[in-house]
Amino acid sequence: MRVARHLLNTLQRRKGARDMVGKDDLNLADGVAAARPKGGALKLVLIILVAVLLGAGAVGGALYFVLGSDPATTDPAAADTKRPLIYKALEPELLGNIDGPGRVRFVQVGVVMAMRDPKVGEAVDQHTPVIRNDLIMLLSGKTYEQLNSAEGKEATRQEMLETIRDVLDRNTGNPGVESIYFTSFVMQ
Repeated sequence: MRVARHLLNTLQRRKGARDMVGKDDLNLADGVAAARPKGGALKLVLIILVAVLLGAGAVGGALYFVLGSDPATTDPAAADTKRPLIYKALEPELLGNIDGPGRVRFVQVGVVMAMRDPKVGEAVDQHTPVIRNDLIMLLSGKTYEQLNSAEGKEATRQEMLETIRDVLDRNTGNPGVESIYFTSFVMQ
């Protein structure tokens, strides 16, 4: 008991000791003074603050991944890109005549369209005569020199894609076809 009182007197002599040690901080039953400084309150506040910030970060991150990463909730057009591509061939292959050096030449082109919506495929089936007509007219307006180079074929492919989109947009209000591919391209 004497040791506890001596320790208490020593601590009280120090500046601010009364703020650091209270009567409840002494364990007099064991005869030993167990001084607990009040600096633990600052640690407790910091621990609580860090825990709250971590919790808020975890909740914010979870909400971002659950709500923010779903394009269907923000942009319906972006949701369409998650569907797999559907390929539809334009059968039979397109055949047209083109102007060439010295004589009339022929071009035969196999075309496959890529789309994501099955309803667009149904619209293509329904409007195939118009699509074929417009594509044959487009091909017939080309020359051998225009179609003989890779750049000319790519430009023609882009023009054909726009033609198909225009036909579908005029008749259904939805262009729907993302791209087209040549499966064959023969000039004679």
